[in-house]
Amino acid sequence: MKQVYHIDSERNTETTQQILSIRIGERHFGFAITSADAGELFKLTWYTGTEIDEPALKELYQKHTELQKTFRHVFICYDYPQSVLVPLNHYKQDDAKLLLQSMFGISGKDAVVTEPVPGWQIHNIYSVPKDVYDWSYQYFPSSNYWHAYSIGIKNSVVTDFEGSLAADFRPDEFALVVTRGVKVLLTQTFPYSTPADVVYYLLDTCRQFSFQQETVRLSLAGLIAKDSALYKELYQYFLHIRFRKSEWRIHTAERQDYPEHFFTSLNDLAKCAL
Repeated sequence: MKQVYHIDSERNTETTQQILSIRIGERHFGFAITSADAGELFKLTWYTGTEIDEPALKELYQKHTELQKTFRHVFICYDYPQSVLVPLNHYKQDDAKLLLQSMFGISGKDAVVTEPVPGWQIHNIYSVPKDVYDWSYQYFPSSNYWHAYSIGIKNSVVTDFEGSLAADFRPDEFALVVTRGVKVLLTQTFPYSTPADVVYYLLDTCRQFSFQQETVRLSLAGLIAKDSALYKELYQYFLHIRFRKSEWRIHTAERQDYPEHFFTSLNDLAKCAL
């Protein structure tokens, strides 16, 4: 596994008054330790790897002894793409597993989870590798957990704009949440290897939902730099682009080395306490 970034604050408090936020995906693992109001960041680490499975998680748990402390809240977010959003009036819990099997071919090695998305009248049905799900329960039995799409929808800004594209980037994929007003139109994770791939998926999404490039709002978070070829390519096609920055206070000079939008996904998760 490769450590992408690490931040350690010069200040700290008792962990019993802190929040631990963890995000786990197929090829990434990250965590943040923050104050009880989620406003101050004490520690943040992000890893990428070829596969984040139970042995990898156990190794990280042993390496980062701070994870073994007692926290006021523990939040876990699962970043797996096998997810289906179902309108509340069509949701039936008994159909959840069959729905994921038919759409994604999940097996008995996957745990099926369902959760409502407050304020949006939808349920998120998703799967998590069973060994990862069991690891989470074993080491953090009192944690609260959500899916990345649920967090993304919760943090969507309801506006009168024609439409909104919220993209969260990892090294070889990006998660996209598409909304129009109070309606969720799409949640999906796309692989990419070149900037042209990203542009293609975003333009195809605009075409699918009749968004105009001149008016649609594109917000960016995650591992994308403003001086990168990817950003420069996006700037050629979209007029309204912004970076979703984290809102943490941190007492260290280290943060200056990383753009604030690198941390947005963990910041969104930590704010679930509010």
